[in-house]
Amino acid sequence: MAFGEHPSQRRRAWVRGVVAATVGLAATLTMSGAATAESESGAPTASQARELSAAEATTLQNRVDSYLARLGGTQIAPDRIQLAKGVVLKLALPTAAGGVGSASRTAAYDCKYKHFCAYSEPYFTGDVIDMIACASYSIPWFGDGSWQNHQTLGTRAQFRDYQFIVRWTDSGAPTEDDVADWSWVYYVTNC
Repeated sequence: MAFGEHPSQRRRAWVRGVVAATVGLAATLTMSGAATAESESGAPTASQARELSAAEATTLQNRVDSYLARLGGTQIAPDRIQLAKGVVLKLALPTAAGGVGSASRTAAYDCKYKHFCAYSEPYFTGDVIDMIACASYSIPWFGDGSWQNHQTLGTRAQFRDYQFIVRWTDSGAPTEDDVADWSWVYYVTNC
């Protein structure tokens, strides 16, 4: 580690590399519209599971493993990680229709009332961290993403830098940003 370098800067650089590699390998991912962070089964629908090729399933599992190594948590379904009580990371599933190199994604994730959802991609697409429990959560992405604050009326989310300093607070629920720069955000305190 370089002199004066904060430990989280080194972690952030590593995360940026992992995210860039993951995005490059999984450019054909799309959001699943059939399930939410609070679904009973926690698994993709049967039709979605059948549509995954062996290569797509392997890519998805590699992405899950990468998130688990960086964020911890417990894999609860092929496309889900329970990060903590009340917080689920939902990975976008590979599409059967999208070919290799296709960056097409659909905004199908339903951020429920009383939830704050952070998305890895703009326009509420990509992987999503669905937060219902009031706490601070690590944001593992770099570059443009998006977020939705669907918590109770007026609840304000805080966006924090690598030193855990609040650098911006939203105007209060309900609010959202369809193109949000995650490059300076290391943590979100959802309430």
